[in-house]
Amino acid sequence: MSAAPPTSTQPTLKVMRLYKPRLHVEQSNGRDFELSNMLLLPDSFGNIYLGETFSSYISVINQFACDLQQVGLTAKLQTPTTRSDLADTRVSRGGSTPPPNPMPVLPSGGNLDMAVEYELNEVGVHTLRVGVSYCDPVTLEAKSLRKFYRFNVLNPLTITFKHLLIQEESFVEAKIQNITQAPLHVETVHFLASPPFRAVELATVRDPETDRQAYVGPEETLQRVFKVTSPQLDLSLGTLNLGRLEVAWKSSMGEAGRLQTQPVMRKVGSLKEASVSIVAPKQPLRVGQPFAATFLVHNNGTRPMNLQLQLRRELMTGIVCSALSHQNVGVVSPNGSTQLDVELLPLIAGLQQIQGVFIVELETHVEYPQEKTLHLLVN
Repeated sequence: MSAAPPTSTQPTLKVMRLYKPRLHVEQSNGRDFELSNMLLLPDSFGNIYLGETFSSYISVINQFACDLQQVGLTAKLQTPTTRSDLADTRVSRGGSTPPPNPMPVLPSGGNLDMAVEYELNEVGVHTLRVGVSYCDPVTLEAKSLRKFYRFNVLNPLTITFKHLLIQEESFVEAKIQNITQAPLHVETVHFLASPPFRAVELATVRDPETDRQAYVGPEETLQRVFKVTSPQLDLSLGTLNLGRLEVAWKSSMGEAGRLQTQPVMRKVGSLKEASVSIVAPKQPLRVGQPFAATFLVHNNGTRPMNLQLQLRRELMTGIVCSALSHQNVGVVSPNGSTQLDVELLPLIAGLQQIQGVFIVELETHVEYPQEKTLHLLVN
């Protein structure tokens, strides 16, 4: 038989974070005992980083001599933007089947516990909200106990991007800096391209023994470069979502983390209705020696266009047109193109740009200047 209940009864609530302890090393002064402490168990939530999985053990204990009736235990995690109910995950962690929750009778000295997990995908203040419900053994009233545990989720990495567009191929350079106070073992770095793009990591010099993994100390930086292409989409059109970078790592004690960046966007001007691609010969170019270049005139619009290619000599320096400067292209169908050969003459050595290139629609007299044209090396 249970003992008489006390006049005031409230169960005890215990909350602990589950994670692997950090290595703790102190400088020796020569008087330390040989078997000094190396592993320190956490006495608080400690540093918690974006991309990690927050794990916690929660237990409500009946420390009184009487039984408690209808004891329930709940946990919620409030992030800066959402609030989520947390379920008992002890089975997925290799534990036994959880007891009934609420528990009809929690005997004296007994406990009701749960293990919860949540993958952290936001930085900022998080709150673990733990609730206990029970029936007061004296008044038989339904009572509750709530406690809140706040912790700050920090960003473990600073990731910056550089984007370069070269001949309709997009190159994305990612610099990943470890801003924690401990080393990280970066396991994978993937660029998750958005359809219809495809991403390929460019080869870098790595130690074959470490394969594709990298040890990154505090404040150190890891660099990766990806080529992003698409056979179905012109990279010069509008604002494009190229994809996201995904990084997976482990701490020095094996604590796993993973995060994805915001989309990598490419902002460029709209494509002109008419444009020109220039193909130069592969042989070396020399001052005073004419050469033939191929001008591919594109109609990027939705209607047929009667076009003329103009090379305006007064705007050309370094390389000039040495033949007919105005050539009728003819009617070019929508999304079609026409090829013309033009003789050019290099006048100045060095890296020269073909300037003064215009496309003119003969019916409307609309001009389409071509600012981004080919650069050629002249010897």
